[in-house]
Amino acid sequence: MIRFEQALEIVLSQSLEIGKELVPLSEAAGRVLSSTVYADRDMPPYNKSAVDGYACREEDLVRGELKIIENIAAGYYPKSVITTGCCSKIMTGAKLPDGADTVLMVEEVIENGDHVRYSIANGKKPKNNICLKGEDIKKDELVLEKGAFIKPEQIAILAAMGVSMVPVSKQLRVGLISTGDEIVEPETTPNEVQIRNSNGWQLRAQIIRIGSIVSYYGIVGDSEELLQKKIEKALSQNDILILTGGVSMGDFDFVPLILQNLKLEILFDKIAVQPGKPSTFAIKRNHVDPHKADKVVFALPGNPVSCYIQFELLVKPFIFKSMGAPDPTLWIEMASSEGFTRKHTERKALIPVKVGPDGRFSIVNYNGSAHILALNNANAIAEVPIGVSTTKRGDKLRLFFLH
Repeated sequence: MIRFEQALEIVLSQSLEIGKELVPLSEAAGRVLSSTVYADRDMPPYNKSAVDGYACREEDLVRGELKIIENIAAGYYPKSVITTGCCSKIMTGAKLPDGADTVLMVEEVIENGDHVRYSIANGKKPKNNICLKGEDIKKDELVLEKGAFIKPEQIAILAAMGVSMVPVSKQLRVGLISTGDEIVEPETTPNEVQIRNSNGWQLRAQIIRIGSIVSYYGIVGDSEELLQKKIEKALSQNDILILTGGVSMGDFDFVPLILQNLKLEILFDKIAVQPGKPSTFAIKRNHVDPHKADKVVFALPGNPVSCYIQFELLVKPFIFKSMGAPDPTLWIEMASSEGFTRKHTERKALIPVKVGPDGRFSIVNYNGSAHILALNNANAIAEVPIGVSTTKRGDKLRLFFLH
């Protein structure tokens, strides 16, 4: 049994080589950027008004009334230059006319036909309310790093830079198999010794959420022969295979033996973590370059909380590395709002918790790795290190937030 940190190091010492492709901007969300993006123009591309108001010269405000010479809408190119005693009505986002250095807000002026007068008492100097050309982004400035996971905010930047075809890493293909005679699909009414397959569908959603292509191969019962055939098929069609169940020490836990039969090298099969101890990682090495992996298998415990957490902490970082992106897991140290005690300390504990508005976390009702509602009631997972049996109110632990 190895520590979790060693297991993660082993996982991240491997990666799969995948290609690149161009996809339309409409299909880029949830993908990983494969090339750096630079600004093709200044942002804003011109001096523009930050408010609805009147573009004028600040020095003219002491003159009294200013004559309105033009009405400038967004997208309209101003034709008149602002000179002494003049102003132009202007809308938010519109290009500032030449000669203007201030935009008076509508609520700061008194209108009188085709004239306006600055109405703020005691001579208070107005804000200029101007967004300057290039103050957000300069032309040729780096705006998105290679390896960025594309979310809505990155879509906005790509669109603003005119990137209509986006360079991305190809999607990894992930096969998914659930094992066990006791498992039935959600549409089936289970008998008194069966349970519905929740973790398989949970994993499917986790895989889709990070931009990979998932192929679900269903449930395979406790038959070594049938399971080996299904694993061979899934490996032939995918880059990564994830199995759930069948990795403990029971009479019907065939996965480790099958992986060895198929010439996969098991790099670890037990981790000092709770939940998730029997998590297994195996690779099929490239026959030309044995330092590279052609296929990867993660065999995860069958309970849904174990499955969820080990996917987030082991599988997801591997997928992101293979796509050229950094590990997205963000650990934050936070204080507990209550004490915690456990009996066994030989493994790191990962416990569902809820972070409150006061910035402290509390432990949700959690009966173990099969307690499926615990993750629904939590918004983070807290880490209790090996050897720690008791924490007090106010003690700080590391957390990562659930998405």
